[in-house]
Amino acid sequence: METTLAFLSPLGLAWSALGIWLTLSARRRRAGELVLAAVSWTFLTLAACTPLPSLLLATLETRFPAVAVAELETADAIVCLGGGASPSDAEPAGIHLRGSADRLATALLLARGGRAPVLVLGGGGYLIHGAWRSEAEAVTDALRPPGGTGPEILGLGLCANTRDEAVKVAQLARERGWNRVHLVTSAYHLPRAVAAFRRAGMVVQPIPCNFQTASTTGQTSRWFGAPGTAGLEHLELWLHEILGGILYRWKGWA
Repeated sequence: METTLAFLSPLGLAWSALGIWLTLSARRRRAGELVLAAVSWTFLTLAACTPLPSLLLATLETRFPAVAVAELETADAIVCLGGGASPSDAEPAGIHLRGSADRLATALLLARGGRAPVLVLGGGGYLIHGAWRSEAEAVTDALRPPGGTGPEILGLGLCANTRDEAVKVAQLARERGWNRVHLVTSAYHLPRAVAAFRRAGMVVQPIPCNFQTASTTGQTSRWFGAPGTAGLEHLELWLHEILGGILYRWKGWA
């Protein structure tokens, strides 16, 4: 039943339509049309029906080993990169959790485990009712316990990108005399993030989380299945990090 529904989804219908186009082009023996149809159908098949995108993303997720919180040495601060939430006037908590919310959960676990006395939150900005609001400030307000108990929580304000987060944390480190921080972000994003923070002069302990692929989560994947959006999402994440890494190295940010 689930397989049938997958083929009736927008992606499944698009894949089937490309397959029909490929078949008709082959029967009509139209070389130019056949090549275009074959390339389009093959690309979508590899991206949506096979574990190839997952395998590509796993090459980034396995750069740094998973950590056990209880075995971590203490640091001066825990730095949680943005992407886990966005400000929301509709949500009772004032924030909407997003796909990378594991970053926040992991950072809170480290903070409550006493791995550092300060929790630093990064993130971008969102235009709400005509005014810019930062993810960091919204999450800080939501997480700060009443009475000021628990670890100190600092927001970085509006950050344009990971490089911006690294520069702002490096400035905080100079002001507060920090020597080492725990850097929490999605496993696939860690290679670029670690390079950016080290380039900014920081000593970091990488803390990978938000694992996406079957290779890292232990799930079983098939070599061919019904079209699904997970492969497209993994391919987008991999391309974003690969191209982002090239750009960061070109600009001298990593």
